[in-house]
Amino acid sequence: MSASSRARRYWGAGTGLVCGLGALGPALLPGYLLVYDMVFVPRLGLSDRTLGVDGSVPRAVPNDLVVALLSHVAPGWVVQKALLLLVFIGVGAGVAGLVRTRVAAVAAALAACWNPYVAERLAIGHWGFLLGYACLPWVASAAAACRDGRPYGRARLATALVLVALTGSTGSVLAVLLVACVFATPGAEAKARAAAARIGDVAWIVLVAVLANAPWWYPFLVVAPSAEADSAGVEAFMSRADTPFGVIPSLLTGGGIWNRGVWFDERMSVAIAGVALIGVIASVVCWVRARGWNLHPAAAGLGLAGVIGLLAAGLSSVVGGKEVVSWVVTNLPGGGLMRDSQKFVALWVVLLAVCVGTLTEVLRAAMRRADAGWAGSVVFALVLAAWPVATLPSMAFGGLGRWEAAEYPSSQLALADRVEQLSPGSVAVFPWTLYRRYAWNDNIVVLDPWQRLISREVLVNDDLPLSSRTVRGENAESHQIGTALRTPTTDVAQTMRGLGVRYALVLTDQPPDPGVPDVRGLPLVAASDGARLYDLGTRGLTLHSGSPTADHYAGLIGGGVALVVTLGSWPAGRLARRDHELRPARV
Repeated sequence: MSASSRARRYWGAGTGLVCGLGALGPALLPGYLLVYDMVFVPRLGLSDRTLGVDGSVPRAVPNDLVVALLSHVAPGWVVQKALLLLVFIGVGAGVAGLVRTRVAAVAAALAACWNPYVAERLAIGHWGFLLGYACLPWVASAAAACRDGRPYGRARLATALVLVALTGSTGSVLAVLLVACVFATPGAEAKARAAAARIGDVAWIVLVAVLANAPWWYPFLVVAPSAEADSAGVEAFMSRADTPFGVIPSLLTGGGIWNRGVWFDERMSVAIAGVALIGVIASVVCWVRARGWNLHPAAAGLGLAGVIGLLAAGLSSVVGGKEVVSWVVTNLPGGGLMRDSQKFVALWVVLLAVCVGTLTEVLRAAMRRADAGWAGSVVFALVLAAWPVATLPSMAFGGLGRWEAAEYPSSQLALADRVEQLSPGSVAVFPWTLYRRYAWNDNIVVLDPWQRLISREVLVNDDLPLSSRTVRGENAESHQIGTALRTPTTDVAQTMRGLGVRYALVLTDQPPDPGVPDVRGLPLVAASDGARLYDLGTRGLTLHSGSPTADHYAGLIGGGVALVVTLGSWPAGRLARRDHELRPARV
């Protein structure tokens, strides 16, 4: 990396840090930001579920494993705030390396950090998605270096793929798509390389990508029991119009998430959304006129990936597209990754950030030609290029107070510790719903935290209730408990014991609907403010058999092999660089 490139990345990282501090605001205070799917706890245990070997669908693998390891070094709230800030710093520095000047680096970092995609995914708690998004510009740069045969190219790309794999399946899928697009758009330098070398690079990428992502794809395809996906989820999670102009313009500006509860009010303003759309069009047109695909080795591939991501995000919203996505989701292994289609717009947002950087360069050059002076041209260019911030003001200061840190009640943490000391058996949490609202968390909707507060198996209702429908979950045991609750003649306690559930945790600070079993006469094991734990007894209790078998760990072993291979690629890169430097002397 040259000194100028390193300097641009520093400027981008600094811009990202400022954006992170400004966006998170009060959420950075001591305590936990608990919103929708973002649930951090003081110390996440290294359980079979965290490792992805318990047989459940590995939705948070291996990112929960990373959090678990980090939370054994620092308190969970410190880990959470560090990871959230890393999103802004990482993507800011990453896109800064894809432009040519420091001014463009600042503008591109602003656009990459402050946009509806980041705001809406942060509001819904998808921190793993955002970490994967932050890796994308680094993946693009590394893929171009590998494709062109530059020293350390393979090592850089392997490192990028391993890091993005740690963020979960979504980031990895986007990264692999991006790498494929970069390799599909080779420049003259790449074309001049021998065919054997290029084939070797592709084989290398496939090997590292498959091994690095084995911790989540292996348990999903091999360990977790197969369950038919609910096709209703396609319509429930397809992109929506969060601007007055429709779905496609919403996606063009980086928005369009399916959950209305996390939309920002100004997005529905014709004037503000219109300015944002004009800014997008102007930036993209400027990038095209400047032949932006020639401005960086990764630019052409990023442009292709951005367009594909935009099309994938909007596919289920066009005529016939919903049927195509439904077929993929219900018939292809791993097709469920297409269900929340708006996440693919992340590739477009990274491209758009580079376009904003290019626009800034063009504006600055025009002002300098008009004798505005160096300082004047810089200020003018940055002011005009700051439209992403100007069109999303309510992202500031924790979403204008929407995101604040909260502390778990000490009595709740004490109850969690008490559960860990009890005899073997699973825990089912009631009322039977997936999300909670706690007074101590300002009644913000949040995923049930007990699955992370307790290391043993915890069953909750994994059906997802939406405003217009309920999307069926994938856990067969949870489905049986829900069915028993809805059937008056069923002995719910006996049903739970047959599924290995020994304890019922009833949250008394939650609305009783949609269901609480009859716990009268059952022994009260422990209680805290807002929660009571009952022992269902051992009559008919069927505990799950033993620990996971050795083959369940194959995915984790694959991830470990990827790490070893990646570390070994750096010395090989050093030898290749030395050979490259000595080659002219032999002529």
